[in-house]
Amino acid sequence: MSDTIRWHADPEEVSLERARLEESQEALRCGMAEGRHAGAQLYVSRFGRPVLEFACGEAAPGRAMTPDTIAPWFSASKPLTAMAIALLLDRGRLDLDDPVTRYLPEFGAGKEACTLRHVLTHQGGFPGAISHADRRGWDETIAAICAYPAEYPPGTRAGYHPTAGWYVLAEVLRRVDGRFIDRFLAEEFFAPLEMRDSHLGIPPGRQEALAPRLARVHLGRTEREHFAGPAFVEQFNGSEELARINPSGGGRGPARDLGRFYELLLAKGRWRERQLLDPRTVQLFTACHRWELPDKTLAGAPLPWGLGFCLYGNADVHPAVSRRVFGHSGMVSTVAFADPESGLACVVLTTGLLDPLTNARRLREANGPVVKACRAVLRTVS
Repeated sequence: MSDTIRWHADPEEVSLERARLEESQEALRCGMAEGRHAGAQLYVSRFGRPVLEFACGEAAPGRAMTPDTIAPWFSASKPLTAMAIALLLDRGRLDLDDPVTRYLPEFGAGKEACTLRHVLTHQGGFPGAISHADRRGWDETIAAICAYPAEYPPGTRAGYHPTAGWYVLAEVLRRVDGRFIDRFLAEEFFAPLEMRDSHLGIPPGRQEALAPRLARVHLGRTEREHFAGPAFVEQFNGSEELARINPSGGGRGPARDLGRFYELLLAKGRWRERQLLDPRTVQLFTACHRWELPDKTLAGAPLPWGLGFCLYGNADVHPAVSRRVFGHSGMVSTVAFADPESGLACVVLTTGLLDPLTNARRLREANGPVVKACRAVLRTVS
C-alpha cells in the first residue's frame, strides 16, 4: 500500500533537513519490509510548528495506515494521567507529598507511607499488584490494588509500575474531582488541544463507527523472544479492551494527537490563547525526581524519572537528544518525546510488538535522523 506524507511546513523553515526526515520515513518502511510491523506512523514538529505526518503500510489486513488512523499508545498514555494530577495540583486540590491514604483510606497492607510522588516516580512498592491483562471491573481492580501487600517499603526502592500505580492516580483524581479519568482527559486536554481522535476507552457504540480507522497490533518478526504473546494480542484487539478505561496504557489516537500533547508541554502549558497548565508545574513534572536507583522491574536499569515521564537514557530515544528530553515508550512498539533544547516533538507508532532490544533499535532508527537534524542545527547556531 502507498505511503501518506503530509508536509505541514517546509523543513527548511524550521531549520531541518528534508533528507533527514526522509531517512526516518525509510527506516519505518524497512521495518515493514523486515516484518517488524505491518504499519507505522511518524509525527514531527519543532517549536510547536507541525512539520511532518507520515504513515506507511497497513493498519489492519487489507486496510491502509494513514496519519488519521487511530493507533494504540500503550504506556505512552501514562504522561496524560500524570498531567491530570498536575492539573489538580495547579488548582490546589492535592499535594504531591500527600499520602495516597488521604484519598483512598483503604490503601494499606504496608503501603500506608506511599505518597502521590512515590507513585509518579515508580517507588510506590506495588508494581505487581495487577497486570495489564486483568479483566476485573474498576471497583474490583482498585480494591485489589489497595489490599495488595507492599513488595518493599514505599520510597525505599524503585520498580516500574506498569499498571497498578496509574489506576491509583486515576482513582485519586476521581475522588477529588468527581470525574473518571477518560472524561477528565477529554474535557481538560483532548478538547482544548483539538485532539479530536484521541480516546481512553472507546464505548461499544462508537467502535463500529470508528472500526475503519482503528489499527490492530500483531507480533512482529524478531530473532528474540517476544515481550507479549498471541493471547495478549487477541485480547488487546478485542472489543472489551477497546472499551476499557485503562489509565496506564489504554490511550489510542493518531501520532499527531499525541504530538500535540507534547507541544503543549514544550510551550510551558500554553496552547494558543489559553494557559492550560502553570509553567512551573510543567517544569516540575518534567524535571528529574529519581536517579541512580536500580529498577527492579526493568532488570536493574538505573533510569532517571520525572513525575510520570522517562528522562534521558530511554533506550527507545536516540541518545543525541539533550539531557532535558522527556517522554514515554509504549509496549515495545511506540515512543513519544519532546526535547526543550531543540524544540522537537516526535512520535513513532508501530503496530508490531517485538522484544525490547529489537524494538529499541527500530524506534531509534526511526527517530534518530530527526534528532540528529535538530542537534546539527543547535551546533551550527552555537
